[in-house]
Amino acid sequence: MDKTTHIPEALISEVFSSVQGEGPYLGARQIFLRFYGCHRRCVYCDSPETVTAWQPAGFRPPSFRVEWTPGHRDFKEMKNPFTLQKTVDLLRDLNERVGPHHSVALTGGEPLLHAEFLGALLPEIKALGMKSYLETSGDLYTQLELLLPGLDIAAMDIKLPSVTKNEAAWGGHQRFLARCVEAGVEVFAKAIVSADTDLSDLDTACAILRDVAPETLFILQPMTPFGEAQNPPRPEQLLDWQARCLAFIPNVRVIPQTHKFINQL
Repeated sequence: MDKTTHIPEALISEVFSSVQGEGPYLGARQIFLRFYGCHRRCVYCDSPETVTAWQPAGFRPPSFRVEWTPGHRDFKEMKNPFTLQKTVDLLRDLNERVGPHHSVALTGGEPLLHAEFLGALLPEIKALGMKSYLETSGDLYTQLELLLPGLDIAAMDIKLPSVTKNEAAWGGHQRFLARCVEAGVEVFAKAIVSADTDLSDLDTACAILRDVAPETLFILQPMTPFGEAQNPPRPEQLLDWQARCLAFIPNVRVIPQTHKFINQL
């Protein structure tokens, strides 16, 4: 019987140090570790190169880029797949060389497609003195189990079908949120909204939050125009929707993608 220890690897898209541009940690300094691969196909996706369905069958990115000096766009190429130890070494180097950082943003694509890798990485992030911050579609609750209880913060999307233009995941969102709450993970929810947002989608999202964890922060994030997604919501829509959501749950905010305003990655 082969007792060789399995060393997890992952396909990375890019790594950089910047500020968090979304949600309640707006402006916090983070190292962004962006993974390749996503099971969703949201029309507004601003990292389409990570979406599996939009790449050739069987595609595996041979390399990824690292912004060596924050904000300078001095990218270096590194080879995929990347090992756990190399990832830890890279995070340590960035944190010591250009840090300190509040947390490591595990983003994508969908990072939970690399759940085994993340499960091994989380203790290493903590040992480096940083928190783990998972940016996720918020529906892969089975994969989430591999990260509990080591995960610090979960920034979970609630995907509104009228905005994403693909299938709903209401049951997955409900189970994902419930597991975060049960495990004591700090969690907040975010829904990207466009001018085409269906009110029934908002009502369903708010009902999930009300029924599972009514004190959870819910963020309405106006769509940032990108590619074919060119229909951001109007000001009056945002205010009407916030008021509608506040009838379900007490903590609803409207927060756009601020890093786009200052031309940060």
